[in-house]
Amino acid sequence: MLPENIEFDPPEHKPAPFPFISARELTLKPIRIDWLLEGFLERESLNLLFGEPGAGKSLFALDWAFCIATGRDWHGYNTKQADVVIVAGEGFAGLSRRVKALEQKYKMLAPESLHISQRPAQLMDEKNAQWVADSINSLCANPGLIIIDTLHRNIEGDENSSQDIAKFISNLDNYLKPLGAAVLIVHHSGHGQKDRSRGSSSIRAAMDGEFSATKGEGGIVLSCHKAKDFEAFTPLQFSLKPTDLDWLDDDGEPMTSVYLEHVGEAKPIPKKRKLSARDDAILTALTEAIDKHGIVPSSEIKEKFGGFSGSGVDSRKVVNIDHWREQAYKAIVVDANTDDARRMAFKRCRDKLFDQGFTVEYDGYAWPIFDRPNNEQNRTKTNNHSGGA
Repeated sequence: MLPENIEFDPPEHKPAPFPFISARELTLKPIRIDWLLEGFLERESLNLLFGEPGAGKSLFALDWAFCIATGRDWHGYNTKQADVVIVAGEGFAGLSRRVKALEQKYKMLAPESLHISQRPAQLMDEKNAQWVADSINSLCANPGLIIIDTLHRNIEGDENSSQDIAKFISNLDNYLKPLGAAVLIVHHSGHGQKDRSRGSSSIRAAMDGEFSATKGEGGIVLSCHKAKDFEAFTPLQFSLKPTDLDWLDDDGEPMTSVYLEHVGEAKPIPKKRKLSARDDAILTALTEAIDKHGIVPSSEIKEKFGGFSGSGVDSRKVVNIDHWREQAYKAIVVDANTDDARRMAFKRCRDKLFDQGFTVEYDGYAWPIFDRPNNEQNRTKTNNHSGGA
């Protein structure tokens, strides 16, 4: 029998060991990508979709959400059906009209498995992140995609601060991704920079996939800037399709909204070509020579090259290269003030303009690809040519 005054300390609780796995075990069978949207969004991944105002970034996110929630393909890309949650920061009236527009686009009712919050969340705060995660877990049997639209509206912090962004990302990793869902953050592009997101560079560094929506004359282009474990898709072109809803406003007029319509692969944006002051002056000299000595191109030139379909004063002309050279000599300043020095300078510039696609030459005649009004340096209007000289 033990003495009554002896006390026993409770056994010390040891935490579970930090998890490791053998490399051999990793290679026993292939681990395939579990796509939600094939080629775009993978389960348990962290993704960013950014764009300038009006570029359609939220339209893309909502379109993906609609298709994943219904299990239908998105413009030929397969989806895997799953519940989708949108943590919306603003614009609930506009959001309802956009969902209604998608019903018309896909000719079906909005899925009950697509859930939209009625207020933003402050995901820098652990308790708030846990609250959102618990709510999603009780709401969805199969949470596949969580969209945070936008980062700015769902973070009480400075998006330029790497420390604040680290807290935000940590809470997504600790509370939302463990639900088995992919996370898609909708964000703004940088000020004056369409090709990068706004804020700390640590945002991009944390992403598995990064996409952008940019608007231009041809419509909206969706591009992939980062694909950690998959091959980036070729940029896609979209147009905004306005549609009348079967809702009426206070004046009895149909409400309207828009959705995205796929129009094919995006055309590559040509890189801006730079000219030196001398090159630019000699290109200007070509326009001036055409004004003084230009002639209507021969039928052979018209057959071989495009851009000569105008008539009257609007018809395009060509000029003999000798007249161009004569006009260019007036603009060429060389150290050795000789005809040979000017001739060599003209030849170098002429070759450069031709090689870089600023001019076309054929049968002793030349003309610019870019229309250049007199005394104007902006080459903004291009003429399509079917060939070079």
